[in-house]
Amino acid sequence: MNVIIVSHESDVDGLFSSSIVLMRYPQAKTLFTSYGKENFDRISEIIYREVMKNSRHGLLVFCDLGPNDEIIPLISELFEFVRSNSWSILWIDHHPWTRKALDLFTKDGNNLTKLILDTSGEKCASELAYEFLLKDNIIAQNLASMAHTSDFLLKDQFMPPLPELIIFYRTLPDFYNKLTILSRKISQGILWDTEMHVEYVLYSKLRDESKIEAWKKIQEIKLSGGIKMAIIPIGPYIQSSLFSEEIFENTDVDIVFLLSREGKVSIRRKNPLLNCNDIASELLEGGGHKYAAGGKIRSDPEDIDMVILELTKAVENSIKIKND
Repeated sequence: MNVIIVSHESDVDGLFSSSIVLMRYPQAKTLFTSYGKENFDRISEIIYREVMKNSRHGLLVFCDLGPNDEIIPLISELFEFVRSNSWSILWIDHHPWTRKALDLFTKDGNNLTKLILDTSGEKCASELAYEFLLKDNIIAQNLASMAHTSDFLLKDQFMPPLPELIIFYRTLPDFYNKLTILSRKISQGILWDTEMHVEYVLYSKLRDESKIEAWKKIQEIKLSGGIKMAIIPIGPYIQSSLFSEEIFENTDVDIVFLLSREGKVSIRRKNPLLNCNDIASELLEGGGHKYAAGGKIRSDPEDIDMVILELTKAVENSIKIKND
């Protein structure tokens, strides 16, 4: 059977969930993407070509991706095309879904589409892939456990520095090929090797230099109600969750916005009264979880005053909605 796996490109859960599916379907073609219409257009073109080339029955699997309402029409078109070619669709995710997104799997009663969705907020995509596809497989179970540790920012077990290695790969021209190779290694139980080590040593030097520059640009802002937020322009070598922990340890801010040169924002919180996903929903292409989310600002990332204004409004609007 032909199989295509599409997974989230940015973190360990996206990588490990694709690897677990790959363990179940070792013949699969693995693709990686992120959020936004441009990314979905890119990945859709590849899927259309692959399905047309392999018109007999197949399976399309999405992992660790929560669809925004903006791209629902595009997903619906893709679904119709895939099903018309006798392909099935399996979507495995743990992000909050809107009613429109859920309707993709409930309308028409089509048995060619299946959604495995955790709404408890307690499982990651890798755990869902393990439970649905490879229950009782020890390697898959361990991968799911490690992905849970990484995704929920826990410190309950040793983790190789894969989150940072992924960040390094994103700066390379062959990023998607690197992720594909890494996913296949992990599906074979290889979590670290000498090639990864050499790459990580190179990356760590670039990361340390980038962090020194980032600390020079930190902006701390006090909002109404005593909430304190920090906005930090960052370079491409910084891993958001790890650097956010460092910021929380060295400041008294409640929430951190890590701003890329392209205007993408990673949001992390220390104060549980704040909801990162609600804040991200105020931004372009926003989405994620209560404790970690991301989006894109409308402002020019070089105009820090406008960035501060936009992100301040996003936080205040999220608090207002929550209180209402």
